[in-house]
Amino acid sequence: RDPRAPARAHRRRGGTACARGRARGIPLCGNAEASGYRRGPGVSQSLDDHPELIVVLGGGMQPDGTPAASTLARATAGADLAREHPDAAIICSGSHGVGRRPKRSEAASMADIIVAAGVDRARIFLEDQSRDTIGNAVHVAERYLAAIAPRPIFLVTSPFHLDRSVKTFALVVGPQWPIRGVASGPASDDPERARHEERFLEQTRLYLADTTPGDIAGIAKKLRVRPPDPSASR
Repeated sequence: RDPRAPARAHRRRGGTACARGRARGIPLCGNAEASGYRRGPGVSQSLDDHPELIVVLGGGMQPDGTPAASTLARATAGADLAREHPDAAIICSGSHGVGRRPKRSEAASMADIIVAAGVDRARIFLEDQSRDTIGNAVHVAERYLAAIAPRPIFLVTSPFHLDRSVKTFALVVGPQWPIRGVASGPASDDPERARHEERFLEQTRLYLADTTPGDIAGIAKKLRVRPPDPSASR
């Protein structure tokens, strides 16, 4: 018997990740760019039209390709904040954490959730390369912030992750960018993940110790040449 047959039968019973996502109200399939989200070079002028930025950090994906609880909570908080600040652009940041790259990134999945909450997709930009907090900061800065003048940033992430995220972004973008942390709702695994935050923050400081805050090009070059320990928490 074909050894793949049970897997096919299982998919018929449980449905694909796309179908399971739709059942939970989370669109998961399709190409992010084709869906109207903007990413990468050539969009800085559009981003510059927004007086404030909301940066939402991914918190992981589940094995079936759906967003982890932290990612869902962060996207929901990002949508709430976007409605409170209607002139702000939203940058969804994150590829995935540990494991193989999913078909849909954290960034695209969060963008889907934010759009489903009623936010105009034209306000949303994707950063879908990063796999840890340093990567979030560096890739957002290099892809989007380096080409525009500083302005307020609202940084959305889990409560346990907020302090490290704000400090990491400040070490990358420099003091000219005002950063305000905004906590999402909690997830069930937050207490366990919080246990490692002090160590991860110290690792971040050591990694960036020979760089200058605001030297985005230099820090991005270091990230490409010598990435940090991939075990860093999201």
